[in-house]
Amino acid sequence: MMTQTIPAVLAPDYYRHNFDLLLSAVRQQYHDLLSHAEHAWLRAYFLLTPDARQLYIRMLSRKGRYFRVSKFSYPEIRDTENAIEELQSRQLITCHQANWPVDELLALFTKPELLNLFSDQDSPAGHTHPQALKHARKAELIQAILALSPPVSALKEPIVRVEHQTHLTTFLLLFFGNQYQDLSQFVLADLGLHTFEHYQIDATTRLFTQRQHIQAWLSLEALAAEYEALSLSKDTRAMRQFARHLPGPGEWAPLERLRQRLVNRVARDLERLGQDDLALFLFSQSRLPPSRERRVRILDRLQRHQTALAICQQMLAAPFNEEEAEVGQRLDLKLRRSLKLPVTPVIKDNFLQETLTLPVSNARVELAVAHHYQQAGWQVYYTENALLGGLFGLAFWDIIFAPVTGAFLNPFQRAPRDMYHSEFSERRRDMLTARLNAIRTGGWHNWLKVFQQKQGITNDWVNWTILTPELIAETVSCLNGEQLYALLSRLLFDPRHNRSGQPDLVMFRAGQIQWVEVKGPGDTLQANQKRWLRLFQQLGLDAKVSHVVWQM
Repeated sequence: MMTQTIPAVLAPDYYRHNFDLLLSAVRQQYHDLLSHAEHAWLRAYFLLTPDARQLYIRMLSRKGRYFRVSKFSYPEIRDTENAIEELQSRQLITCHQANWPVDELLALFTKPELLNLFSDQDSPAGHTHPQALKHARKAELIQAILALSPPVSALKEPIVRVEHQTHLTTFLLLFFGNQYQDLSQFVLADLGLHTFEHYQIDATTRLFTQRQHIQAWLSLEALAAEYEALSLSKDTRAMRQFARHLPGPGEWAPLERLRQRLVNRVARDLERLGQDDLALFLFSQSRLPPSRERRVRILDRLQRHQTALAICQQMLAAPFNEEEAEVGQRLDLKLRRSLKLPVTPVIKDNFLQETLTLPVSNARVELAVAHHYQQAGWQVYYTENALLGGLFGLAFWDIIFAPVTGAFLNPFQRAPRDMYHSEFSERRRDMLTARLNAIRTGGWHNWLKVFQQKQGITNDWVNWTILTPELIAETVSCLNGEQLYALLSRLLFDPRHNRSGQPDLVMFRAGQIQWVEVKGPGDTLQANQKRWLRLFQQLGLDAKVSHVVWQM
């Protein structure tokens, strides 16, 4: 008999408990770095009644600063009027001020409401009366109303402004370590959709250790948001001016990475606009890809081949990731030909390939190929990237979740903050080297033990819906220590890019393992797929490309 899973039901005040958790966690970790104003905000908030807290959170969680009191309708808030009075007394909201920007307040009303409010107003000479704009867009109607210079009182209902939104921005940064996660992350845990690993979170593992780093981060994020709007204009002059005022390099690695991402973005846009001089200068201030590639391409375009070749050699000697290494090889070949230098012939890929003619099927092409091989006696798994990624997650589980400064900031992380940066390997080098060597020599084979201990816990590398004890056992029994070492090392070198591109199918028969990359009609191998197939060849692993032709 099948059991039916009962969906989790959130308590009406769930968001207050989550918000309290966020504030308490930040206060505990960053007590010494918070400003006097932030401490005062915390004290004021925690003195509120539950109703007032919930109304305040509702406003903080919505867009904008201004809210119509008539639109507050939250069943879990029993006394909205008292909550408003309480928030006002704690200076967490401000009520109805005559000097507020009328244009922002008008945006709170619907078009029919605005027409009704200003139906009796006289328009200044030369201006269109609001009633004449019944069929116009709301923005045009608002402009006509603004021409009347209406006072805030003309809106005829109480409006409040939420205060201290900037404090929440700071606390979200300290809690999540970024500005793209928000309070919705809590809901996933509340609903039971994710069960997270227990790892150390305290002042010793926090990301920020100086107040100036917090301020610099927020300033840089604001600068990035400013550029986002500017870039849409394609105003070359304004973009050049913006570029000249970008902050210079810093010593704190997390902030410097953020700065270099913005520098790359600005430089790439300027390059597209033909501003090679400034783009070249900006790219030279970044080590993050594709900065070196773009410098080489610009220099090549400017006929400065020798300088371009020197940068290309740096890319090949110490590539930032797999993609940069591959791009570097192509650019090196191109530049050598331009300079009439000796070139090493490119060795063409020679993968094992087959063509399968299969009956037309409504199923995915990968499943059709899997069925074909099952008929031939193979045990077939459609895993794509889940198998090797899962082995990676199990092999390094304790290292992934080890207490490293700045790695874990809150209880809702699938991986450490630096998981997909080069710093992940650099900061855990000794632990990772020891584990890899143990796997290589057969001294570590706890795949199933870790699986049993951690099953169901969220790990960005482990897909529990695909990975099974049987699949793990069959795989590791078919691979020797050197092969496992090489496969895991490749993932470790460039986790972000190498976690994809692995063959679609893995098959077992008579103690043998075979990998199959499936290609339907018109589909071709991608660069990351070719890289994995090359490694399989080097390791002597049986892998092939299966091209499917449908039989009508």
